Amino acid sequence: MTVVALVAAAAVVAAALWRAPSWAQLTAVAAMAAGVAALAAFAGIERALLPVALIAGAVGLAVPVGPSAGRHRRVAPRKGGRAGARGKDGRKRGNGAEDGEGFEGVEVPGFDILEKVGSGGMASVYRARRRSDGTTVALKVPMEQYVADAKFIRRFHREAEVAQRLDHPNIVRTYEHGAQGVQHYMAMEYVDGRSLESYVEARELDVPLVIDVMKRVAEALQAIHSAGIIHRDIKPGNIMITKGGLQEGRPRVAEDAVKLMDFGIAGGKVMTRLTMTGARVGTPVYMSPEQARGLKIDHRSDIYSLGLVLYEMLTGQTAFKGGYEAIVHQQIFQTPAPPRQIDVAIPKALDSLVMRMIAKDPEERPALRDVIQVLSDEASWDAADGPDLPSRLVVAVSARQGLIRVLDAEGTLHGSVGEVSPASFPAAPLAIAVSDDGHLYAAVFEYRIGEDDDHRMIHKLTEDGHEVARFGRYGMGEGEFLYPAGLACGPGPDGDVYVLDGESLRVQRYAPDGTPRGAFGGRGAGQGTFDDPRALTVGPDGKVYVLDHGNRQVQRFAPDGTYETRWAFRMGQDRPGMRVLDGVAVGPDGTLYVSDATAGRIRTVTPAGRVGQSYRIEPLQGEATEALLDLGVDHDGYLYAARRGGHLIRKFAPDGTLAATLEAYAPLVQTIVQVRPDAS
Repeated sequence: MTVVALVAAAAVVAAALWRAPSWAQLTAVAAMAAGVAALAAFAGIERALLPVALIAGAVGLAVPVGPSAGRHRRVAPRKGGRAGARGKDGRKRGNGAEDGEGFEGVEVPGFDILEKVGSGGMASVYRARRRSDGTTVALKVPMEQYVADAKFIRRFHREAEVAQRLDHPNIVRTYEHGAQGVQHYMAMEYVDGRSLESYVEARELDVPLVIDVMKRVAEALQAIHSAGIIHRDIKPGNIMITKGGLQEGRPRVAEDAVKLMDFGIAGGKVMTRLTMTGARVGTPVYMSPEQARGLKIDHRSDIYSLGLVLYEMLTGQTAFKGGYEAIVHQQIFQTPAPPRQIDVAIPKALDSLVMRMIAKDPEERPALRDVIQVLSDEASWDAADGPDLPSRLVVAVSARQGLIRVLDAEGTLHGSVGEVSPASFPAAPLAIAVSDDGHLYAAVFEYRIGEDDDHRMIHKLTEDGHEVARFGRYGMGEGEFLYPAGLACGPGPDGDVYVLDGESLRVQRYAPDGTPRGAFGGRGAGQGTFDDPRALTVGPDGKVYVLDHGNRQVQRFAPDGTYETRWAFRMGQDRPGMRVLDGVAVGPDGTLYVSDATAGRIRTVTPAGRVGQSYRIEPLQGEATEALLDLGVDHDGYLYAARRGGHLIRKFAPDGTLAATLEAYAPLVQTIVQVRPDAS
């Protein structure tokens, strides 16, 4: 009896461990047997069998029984698992996919898993064949860590039910969804093609194709919103173009060639830094500001994301760049440069549409019907500027490309030239000027004395940026200067070019071809001499005005450099001295505009010598108030004021009120206003 009991107990333990014995388990059995033998020698076989029986019973209860007891379902592929065999086409097949067994641990009844085609932060997607009819489908399966999230699973199936009711040629169809135990799945239309992301990266998009694709996506998104679904994950990777979908003529894509997918599923809740688990989950590049803040979102969040996709399609680059935290900060607080700041060939209508779609305030974003209307208006796609602007803003900015930019009265970019490169400028310009015949002049400082006899620092360019002349050597001789701090052009096509030397405190005068015509100024207390001159400008009558910062005055000279008069403002009856001046300009009618930094006002003096309108300058956040304030007046009498180093341009109405604040999207080096000679 005792022998039979011992054998039975050993059999129970062996059966419990036999499924997958390890060296540790075998060692434990051997130790148990040795213990039983020793205890039997001293205490008898009955007492020795008691602990064995207890252990055998515990192990028998802990180990499940049945043919699949040791089997563990996995939703996500096993990390480091064995890859499936490759088929004739070279693609990986699931282990036993053809006979219905699982693909890397994934099994969905009624489907043969063929290959894994993608994986996001919350689900994996497989190409599969439906056994009932042989249809190739895209099978979406939630990742294992989200299966236990009851709220996510409920949303997964609820929105799959809504998606099944959607019938739109540009929306990926959902066929069915279901669950087998902990395994949940959704069977969708399989799209054979390329993602929009690959087209953007390959730079294969032109404006007509961008418009056609975006129109299809907007129409699909409109249908999704009508069904009460928010996509939450609009990005180029979720937009597909089917093989053979591109065609000649208009439209460039077939009606059903563009497919929007992954709607309503990826975002069971608002993505925040705390809910991110995958490398690409919650990426903020296409997130709306409200989504980045973790606030409640609605359909307008999708419109913002769609605007960022359109931005990238037009420019070839994302609107925001950097690490996660940097992009989140930009999404919430910064507005990217308009697409035309990057490529002036982009139609203005699309430039304006993009900036409206990515407005920080959801209330300011257009409805999708308005987006579709703009995309459908072919007449608005022309990027041509039309007739010459009567007035334009010419700005020099601190950037690698587009160093000199031309804006209209509303701040819209019309053109840009120059870059820091051997083929253009060796450095960013310090000062710029525009002649009445449209030539651009740029002063670029570069010390090369003795190295290159032909080196000149003043570049003369055509309006489209082609260099036609260069003059102005480094030095102290005739026609030479040390540091070109300012530039100005006289009226008429033959007007002189004036260069303010910030080191020698002189003004060099040149003919338009660069021939020296003399110099004036020098160090002194005024009346023809200077102490820290910082800017100069030329009036419509050819008179030259120099802002003499050190002497706190503006001096006026005849075109040949003869001193004529000066202006200054006293501190007041109770305070001796003169006010600090930091800006000067002359309007088309000869009115003098002087910025009084002490009072924070721009004061005007009419040609008759009377004090006129005053403009209040409120400091803007981030502006260096000690920097120069560039001033200029257009043909309608609007005054523009831009602080150097800042990125905003104030626009004042003739009555002194602030009419607008224009964004330059780059640090300003100098801002001038050019009025065409024939402007009324």
